[in-house]
Amino acid sequence: MAMALRCLRQLPPLFHNSLSGLVRPPLQVPLRHTTLMLNGCRQCVVHQTILTRHLATKKAKAKGKGQTQARVNINAALVEDIISLGEVNGEMKAVMEALKEEFGKNLNIRTSPGTLDHITVTTNDGKFPLNQLGQISLKSPQLILVNMASFPESTAAAIKAIRESGMNLNPEVDGIIIRVPVPKVTREHRESLAKLAKQLTNKGKDSLRKVRSNAVNQVKKAKSTVSEDTIKLVEKQIQQMTDDTAAEMDKLLAGKTKELLG
Repeated sequence: MAMALRCLRQLPPLFHNSLSGLVRPPLQVPLRHTTLMLNGCRQCVVHQTILTRHLATKKAKAKGKGQTQARVNINAALVEDIISLGEVNGEMKAVMEALKEEFGKNLNIRTSPGTLDHITVTTNDGKFPLNQLGQISLKSPQLILVNMASFPESTAAAIKAIRESGMNLNPEVDGIIIRVPVPKVTREHRESLAKLAKQLTNKGKDSLRKVRSNAVNQVKKAKSTVSEDTIKLVEKQIQQMTDDTAAEMDKLLAGKTKELLG
């Protein structure tokens, strides 16, 4: 009986021990070690943040390659004592318009009465557009007529101007009528016009760079009265205006080249 009682007393501890094998108590860590672990985690977070920022910066730089920088938008009234940005913009637009005019004068492959309008005739009374001296009409796609009845004395000058227009034209005289045969547009002629378009564009960009250079030189004269940061900001605005105009020129050239070469 005593033996049986002793066995019963051993059951709870055995049962407890069996449960302890299944459910482990929480790990007790001394406070000092807990602080070290937390500090170690903080360091991990800091290192991870630095690494993330580093990678993000590298990705941003890689992604930003070839992309335009942040645009500048200066209030022209605030820097008018340094330079008139409105005047600079006007000069750049004038260069752009001059290029468009050159394209219209020299790169037109479509035959029309307006093909000869831009030709300037030098007379004893001054210089005049051909369409003010004679009546221009299209008899056929290959023949343009210029009636000089209003100013017959200017016929010889008009013929000379047409020959020297750079349009590869060889006018013929029939009394007061100037007959202008229009040569057939060949592939070679189209390619020649495309090269001329590029040359005209490069010439326009040279003029644009002169406008930019003059503007920047004017801004640098104000170094004694304004901060270096202001000077750099205005110069950046001028460069941005230059880049925008140059981009318009490239777009105009691309469109004209496509038109010429098909």
